[in-house]
Amino acid sequence: MAVKVKKEWKIGIVVVAAILMFVLGLGFLKGKNIFSSENEYYTYYDNVQGLQESASVQLNGLSVGRVSEIALQPNRKIKVTFTMSKDLKVPLGSVAKLASADLISGTKVISLTFSDSAGYLKDGAYITGQDYSGLLDNLSENVSPLVSSAQHTIVTIDTLVKSVNSLFNDETRLHLSQSMASLDLALKQLSALSQSLNNQSQNLSGVIQNANSITANLAANNEKINTTFSNLESFSNSLSQAHVDQTLNDLQAAAASLQGIVGKINDNKGSLGMMLNDKQLYNNLTATLSSLDVLLSDLKSHPAKYINVSVFGRKNRD
Repeated sequence: MAVKVKKEWKIGIVVVAAILMFVLGLGFLKGKNIFSSENEYYTYYDNVQGLQESASVQLNGLSVGRVSEIALQPNRKIKVTFTMSKDLKVPLGSVAKLASADLISGTKVISLTFSDSAGYLKDGAYITGQDYSGLLDNLSENVSPLVSSAQHTIVTIDTLVKSVNSLFNDETRLHLSQSMASLDLALKQLSALSQSLNNQSQNLSGVIQNANSITANLAANNEKINTTFSNLESFSNSLSQAHVDQTLNDLQAAAASLQGIVGKINDNKGSLGMMLNDKQLYNNLTATLSSLDVLLSDLKSHPAKYINVSVFGRKNRD
């Protein structure tokens, strides 16, 4: 009888242990950590489609807790309770937003957005909840500004195209074509000039070397140049101190006297003037000089005719 009682106790203990293990395992699967202390928070949502117990609670994409309970309230609000480690401090004013875990399954998670408050929520406190806005709504929120910007850009481009079309008429195209031709010609001439400069680079180098040599010579003869300028300055000072006015006055007086003499000559005053201006006197002088020339010629030819020298006495001459 005693053996039978011991077996029943053993069976009862095993059954209780199994039930306890089942309850603990079920609680663990629901997100309840039996063996560690955690802080519990709760919030309310209007729609929790896709959110399940033991769903992840995330902060910036990192899992920091689990959903422990989801319950419908009399006011048709849905209360969601979730737990997080006590090491994680939740600032006042934080928000628990429903978010999609992925794009395919539709599973939801709670995404925490911490505020900048210096105070923190206590265990069992309420956190403001924010319902899931939907993929299309999020996409619309993100795309709407882009669509508005794109529309504005398209309108601007259309206005620009119209302005360009109005500017580029036939006459403008002709002018533009002529301008491009002129530009092409200018570029060719510039290329030719560049080629010429390249060809003349050796000559330019020689010119530069000569200029450098001249500069060096000037620098070497700087003292001589200074001496030359000093001499020029001394000569200029001497010239400025000379009696230039007296010399000019003397020259003017001499010129006046010479002019008076020339005037007297032209007016037949004096022997020189009469000699130069009296034609008869000129003819007489010419005739006299001719006769004198004949006489001298005859004297040279017949000297004895004019000169009679006798050593032994005079002899009558015919």
